[in-house]
Amino acid sequence: GLQYGIRLDHLQSLLGRFPGKGAPHHTWISESAARDVVERWKRGRWVQQARIRAHEPFWVWPTRLGLRMVGLPYRSRDLARTGLDDLNHLYAVNELRLFLEDDEEGTQWISERQLLQGLVRERGKDVLHRPDAEIQWADGQIFAVEAELSTKKPFALAENLMELLRGEEYLRLKTKYGWQTARAMSRNIQSRYDEIWYFAPQTLRKQIRRERARLVEQGDVSKQEARRLFIRWYPLAKTDEEMRQEEQEENGAVSLL
Repeated sequence: GLQYGIRLDHLQSLLGRFPGKGAPHHTWISESAARDVVERWKRGRWVQQARIRAHEPFWVWPTRLGLRMVGLPYRSRDLARTGLDDLNHLYAVNELRLFLEDDEEGTQWISERQLLQGLVRERGKDVLHRPDAEIQWADGQIFAVEAELSTKKPFALAENLMELLRGEEYLRLKTKYGWQTARAMSRNIQSRYDEIWYFAPQTLRKQIRRERARLVEQGDVSKQEARRLFIRWYPLAKTDEEMRQEEQEENGAVSLL
């Protein structure tokens, strides 16, 4: 419910984190076992399901009753009416959540849906760019997480980076004085995020790195500030060799700042 919905293959992984008595922890349950769970939920009218793309597992999302059963105040979103690009993005964010929460215990994932709860959009007034999620670590640090799967115009991407780096005060200054003046006036301001993690395919990683480097070159962002922006692989680097390549790629780009 916090993620709007989930695809069956991810549900297999999620359910494996809550195995029955005597079962090993963090197992990947079978597709048939996951389907049985979904069928029970459907009989209770807690979820709906639909195969939205041929040759892919079906999606599951909570009904209004299902959301109320687990104490969530949201409206049910019919994923069958969601565009394919949005579904691809949701799949990526869910994958990141499963990966990052499994990687470190004691973390709290705050979803985009939670971040947007209670947000009032006033006509003619810009809203601060919010990440796809926040991770709150046990030591008090807060990281922003972005799954970037589509190309953005350079200026729009740069402004997203600025707002993630400097937060509400940057947006206030930009609204009052314009973006150029705001960048200069906000140099000593930091957002609530200790780090910002972008996960993106190769072409988009290059674009994000170009904008990061351009902000440093223009003097809008310091090198130290730019190093709070981490650009990582999506699809996720999973083997030791892929992780080494990912680290070398990012370290090489940071060294050029």
